[in-house]
Amino acid sequence: MFDPTAFENMKTVFEGAAYELDLRGEASITGRKDLVDLAEMSREYRITLQLPEWQEASVTICLSASLGQLAAEILDLASGAKAGASAAVTFSWKNRDRSADYKQIILSAWGNGNRRRIEERTVRSSRSGVTEEVAIDFARLITEDLMDDLLKMPADAVKTLRRMRV
Repeated sequence: MFDPTAFENMKTVFEGAAYELDLRGEASITGRKDLVDLAEMSREYRITLQLPEWQEASVTICLSASLGQLAAEILDLASGAKAGASAAVTFSWKNRDRSADYKQIILSAWGNGNRRRIEERTVRSSRSGVTEEVAIDFARLITEDLMDDLLKMPADAVKTLRRMRV
């Protein structure tokens, strides 16, 4: 038997919060990926949510941990590497007519704080058309001490989708 890493603990709490929204009918989970990259020895967990009554937009929340972050915990390194994970949120939609409104809602809800990197993207696909995205990278280490913030993230993302729907 092994002790779960901080990433595993955070993933479990985060996943439970997202599934709780799904069970209550407040959101639908439309995608989930739990990845281990053997080339980089990193972990990534992604979950995608939509409103059950409105599929025009979705949000994907990603929790990831690099080899350095995992090794810092497993080996209890004193090298300055920190145990924990990174978090990012990406809102996606196809309705280009509402893009400016959606971007304003997302940025007002998730802010332009100095600890966040925000990227606006247009993805052109020959198969599925054009998708607009706003990606928010929190650009800081998420540790188990910040579990409450991680627990709130799926509900906050769903609140933003509800504001976009209006």
